[in-house]
Amino acid sequence: MLTRAFGAIGLGLVTVLTACGGGGGGTGGAATASAAPTAAAATATAVPKATCAAKKITIAVPVTPPNVVHLTPYVADAFGYFKDENLTVELVRFDGGVSSLRASASGAIDLAGTSSEPVVDAIANGADVKIVYTYAPLVDVSFAVGPGIKTLADLKGKKMGVQEAGGFADVMTRIVLKKAGLDPAKDVSFVTTTTAGRVQALATGTTDTAVLHIDQVKTVQKQTPTITVLANMWEILTDYQYSVYIVPTQVLKDDAATPECIIRALMRANRAMYDSANRQKIIDLGVTQTKEAADVVAETFDLLVKAKAWPQNEGLLRANIEGTIKSEKDFGKITKDLKFEDVTDLTIVKKVVDQLGRVANFPY
Repeated sequence: MLTRAFGAIGLGLVTVLTACGGGGGGTGGAATASAAPTAAAATATAVPKATCAAKKITIAVPVTPPNVVHLTPYVADAFGYFKDENLTVELVRFDGGVSSLRASASGAIDLAGTSSEPVVDAIANGADVKIVYTYAPLVDVSFAVGPGIKTLADLKGKKMGVQEAGGFADVMTRIVLKKAGLDPAKDVSFVTTTTAGRVQALATGTTDTAVLHIDQVKTVQKQTPTITVLANMWEILTDYQYSVYIVPTQVLKDDAATPECIIRALMRANRAMYDSANRQKIIDLGVTQTKEAADVVAETFDLLVKAKAWPQNEGLLRANIEGTIKSEKDFGKITKDLKFEDVTDLTIVKKVVDQLGRVANFPY
């Protein structure tokens, strides 16, 4: 059984509500925060690698600007891992996972990153895409609130800050409201913000709540010390998949080589996070991409490494995916019974793990 990684290390965030509850249901979306094994611990096998002809590819990134947890494709690009695969990458930024998903389904994107919920919903409604990998399996966000909100009951009548209906922040907010026993349609109002503007919206009182990543909490509390954390979502959720990478099913049939080359570059980037020799280069890249203060990026990066936020192997646990499916079904977002195999295709990522070697003692 895996324990909650972020809770195990303690993030030093101001947490008003610490009670845990259901949401994804079950056991194990994270690991204890022992020292993470490095990629050097991997032992490769003689599995043939696909070779991609020189080409330009597009990867959808769902957060603009990214947070530290979203840095995987930027690291893969900066460290030359895409170049090693003969790929020139364009990172196309979207203001949320729903938009990223739509771009993928349209065929305009070679690989799309998004949170898991819109993908589950889309597949349940007939979208022909598959989850093939992830940049961050674990939920690392907190439910932050403005002054005067001390308990769940205090959320009644307040303005919930979200980016898009059905997106990650919207789902996280509804999970908190359910725990509070509040009706999203009657007891609160929803205010749409951009992903870039959600911190400022909370700091200025435009919204009363926001679902924020670790670095965003640190940033907003610097600006406005009266902002507190009402709940850490990794304590409320147990089995739950945060992010996924998706590819249209037809692409997997027609051109499996390209996603293999992309995933191999991304897996090398995820593993690079755990090599201490890369730390400063990644932090400098993080400052450039996130537009956050260097101390915030550095502190967040170190916490995420300790929490094993980035996968080193396949990154997709059955319990997490099926926990997300259960959550979406409990909320009435989907009615179809889905299983792990209905939404994932691990053929390529398992092949890449065999090529690069499995990192021992790492659960995902």
